[in-house]
Amino acid sequence: MITAAVYKAALVSLLIVTGASASGITYYSQQRMSDLNNHISNLNDQVSRENVQVNNVTDQAARLSDQIRNLQASNAQLNQQAQQLQAEVAQLNSLAQKQVTLISEGQILLVGNGAVAYVNFTVPSNGAIATLNVSFTGVEFGVTTRLSLLNPTQYYLLRTCNCVYYGNYSGIPTTWSSPWAHSYKAQVGIPAPGLWILAFQKESGTGSSQNFNEDIVLITGTASPLLTFLHGSVSSSASSGSVPTGIVFDTSYWNPEVPTPSSVVENQNLQNGSVVYHYQLYIVSGKTYTVSIYYRATNGYGFCSSRLNPFVPTGADIEQDFTC
Repeated sequence: MITAAVYKAALVSLLIVTGASASGITYYSQQRMSDLNNHISNLNDQVSRENVQVNNVTDQAARLSDQIRNLQASNAQLNQQAQQLQAEVAQLNSLAQKQVTLISEGQILLVGNGAVAYVNFTVPSNGAIATLNVSFTGVEFGVTTRLSLLNPTQYYLLRTCNCVYYGNYSGIPTTWSSPWAHSYKAQVGIPAPGLWILAFQKESGTGSSQNFNEDIVLITGTASPLLTFLHGSVSSSASSGSVPTGIVFDTSYWNPEVPTPSSVVENQNLQNGSVVYHYQLYIVSGKTYTVSIYYRATNGYGFCSSRLNPFVPTGADIEQDFTC
């Protein structure tokens, strides 16, 4: 039989083992909890850092958005300035093409039946358009006057016909005629350059004199503009690895009175992957220029003369490539 002493000893041993196991479990649980807390703390720190990074990225995105808006505003302003400049250049070219010439101004005296007074003028051959501003006023009450535009053939027919004295002009062709009037004002287009004659014609059947005021102004427009928008590509093989950086249009030899314009050369990437070097500028039209290309190479900087020399731009908009 198990004695009371043995039973007590076994009970004590069981309590000792049970107490040790409970202590071990408690320690393990505490250690595990500590590890979990540390892990949670690390995760919180990582989340905090990620939040800081997200905030930084958000701030950067906001700054980039502001920069994009500023660039878009600047680009819109530059486009507006470019359009305004182009409009001013077009207006300048338009004004530069116009020349105003006073053909006649004063009084015309017509005496006798069918009297005619002539005023001749010449439209230059380089005139793309020509317009007459004509007017006459002060014809006496009860009589009228007609103004006609004649070319040399029509003028000859009028001078040699027997209709002048009787004022019967209906059979004589004219390029343009005003109605019979006491006063008249009009703008008349001239169809071609050369010699033209204006004829002030007195009404038939009125032998008395007519005295009236007249004013004739010729406005001609030349075909060539004052400024040319010149643009195109630039290339250089003057030195190993040469890359164009600028282009200069020198006028010192040909036209010392004209400023020497220049343009920076910028690279443009095409869709096929190739690179072209582009320039653009406004240049005085009709002048002679010596073109030089400036470049950067592996052994330094230099310049070379364009193969197209001398160069004379004409027209309002020209695309011209240069190489050396």
